[in-house]
Formats: sequence, C-alpha cells, structure tokens
Amino acid sequence: MTAVANTPSDLHLFAGDRIVVGDAVDALIMRAGFGAEVNGILTRCMLRAPIIRSAGRQREWIFLTQPRTTLRQATWTDLVRIQVGWLHIGAEIPLPGPEDWIQRPEVGQPLPPWTAVVSAARSASSVCGLW
Repeated sequence: MTAVANTPSDLHLFAGDRIVVGDAVDALIMRAGFGAEVNGILTRCMLRAPIIRSAGRQREWIFLTQPRTTLRQATWTDLVRIQVGWLHIGAEIPLPGPEDWIQRPEVGQPLPPWTAVVSAARSASSVCGLW
C-alpha cells in the first residue's frame, strides 16, 4: 500500500502501488488544458501541487492536495459547472510511473491546501470562460 503523508515540511511517498485519498491527501481532477491554466495560477501564488496524468484518460490531470475542507454549496456547484471532479475518501490512485508525473512532488514542499486548488480552478474558469 502506498501512503502519502503531508507534514508541514514534507511530502513522503512510501513504497507501494497506490495512493489512498483520505486523512493525508486529497485529489482534484480536471482536463489537461484547463489544469495547465490552474497550475499557472498556483505557480503565480507560489504554490506547487504534484500533478499526475490520469491513468487511462490522458487528457485529465490529478492534482494532489491537502485534505479537503468544508465548502459552501455554491462552490461545489461551481466545480461541477467548470467540470472539476474530486475523488471520494478511500479512492485509490495507482502510484504513477516516472512518465505519468506532470509535476513530481518535491522534498520539503507541503501539498497545497485543497481550497487553494479549488480557488485557482474557479479563477481560471473566469479568465478562460467556460471550458
């Protein structure tokens, strides 16, 4: 089993074959082109998310984040409108091979807050229109 632990100072991937969404890590899924826009916004905000190319659906990216927090219903509605998905607690992501990382985790860098990636996606949608 793969464990992803997010501490204030580090992201650790332990040996195994999958990442389990739960207490330590969460994930948002979006189309690759839109994900590039979201990643650009995160970068300008000095945040860095590990990004995985979705297995079997290469036009989607999976952003790894800190665990989700409570959101207003309007925010959930916006995510659905802009076609940003999320994985349910307990969902498993196959551990990516070297070619499947769009952006690898960096030692010493914590995962970005889930809300920061949500906010970046909402901002990207207002800049780019409806994707």
